[in-house]
Amino acid sequence: MDFVAGPALWLIVLTVGVIVLAGAMAYGMRRNRDRTLSEKVKTEVETRRGYEKQDKNPPE
Repeated sequence: MDFVAGPALWLIVLTVGVIVLAGAMAYGMRRNRDRTLSEKVKTEVETRRGYEKQDKNPPE
């Protein structure tokens, strides 16, 4: 009986893990999609500012 319970338990754990991971990915995608226009513009401006700063101070 223990021989059957081990693989069955492992299958249940893997299935639950996949479902949780899929839910987290869906939540993250939905959350990032709901940014406002001002947030998108701010992100773009700060990214460009970071690139300019990196170009002025190259790593040694």
